[in-house]
Amino acid sequence: MSNLENENLSPRSMAEAKAVAANNSHKEAERRRRKRINAHIATLKNILPNTIKTDKASLLAEAVRRVREIKKTTAELTAMEEEDTDDISNTKLKCIFPSETDELKVSHCDDNSGLIKASICCEDRPEIMLELIQALKLVQGKVMKAEMATVGGRTKSILWVQILGTVGNEDSLGTLRRALKVVMDKSTLLAGSGQALPGSKRPRYYHF
Repeated sequence: MSNLENENLSPRSMAEAKAVAANNSHKEAERRRRKRINAHIATLKNILPNTIKTDKASLLAEAVRRVREIKKTTAELTAMEEEDTDDISNTKLKCIFPSETDELKVSHCDDNSGLIKASICCEDRPEIMLELIQALKLVQGKVMKAEMATVGGRTKSILWVQILGTVGNEDSLGTLRRALKVVMDKSTLLAGSGQALPGSKRPRYYHF
């Protein structure tokens, strides 16, 4: 509507015109919202196996059940992975799964090797491997063994580290923890700002 037309309208007519425009804008926003919902429902139909009922409520209920099932399985596998993993000579292949929460654990190994076992879990980023290497160099740490996995935009690394010149020194724990915490905190900060990697459907596992 032109400015000239606006000048010829009465206050009541202008109010009605604005109401109509607002209503049309609301209808368009609602149309786009329904389109997005239907697209996601269609995706659920394709990725959920053995779905008998395909109405929205049934699909959402099945998705919830599957997520709970996966979380339970992940928790069980994580618990299994944490058992008997201090021994660096243990060559049994184990899968590690990143958790949904950021965590950092640093402790001495129980096998009298003098090594430190460090576990770090956070959002994945392209630079995170380089930053881990730089953090270890900063504390004069040498990686003797490493296991890493990236699933759904989350990454977890378990490192067996020797801090040169400080074997068995309790100060080495704090030094390594502080260096790795900087890497984890940066991932958390970037994730909060929306700069982290989008969730990846293809898991990556590394064993060295």
